[in-house]
Amino acid sequence: MTMVLNVDEKYINKLESFISSLPKGAIEVKNSLDDVITKRVESYESSQMQTTPLMEGLDTIREKLVSRL
Repeated sequence: MTMVLNVDEKYINKLESFISSLPKGAIEVKNSLDDVITKRVESYESSQMQTTPLMEGLDTIREKLVSRL
């Protein structure tokens, strides 16, 4: 079962203590961005994601800024 918890920061220590009291492997804690990052990495590695070389991207940004002057 997957569950999302939003925990008030002042209770993080209590939550961590509770989680550590459970048997090993009972709970898997994942960062909420883990799935998003994994999908983006897979998309990049499979060449499905369109990318731009850094210098080309910087040139495009520079051209847009200069055109506003």
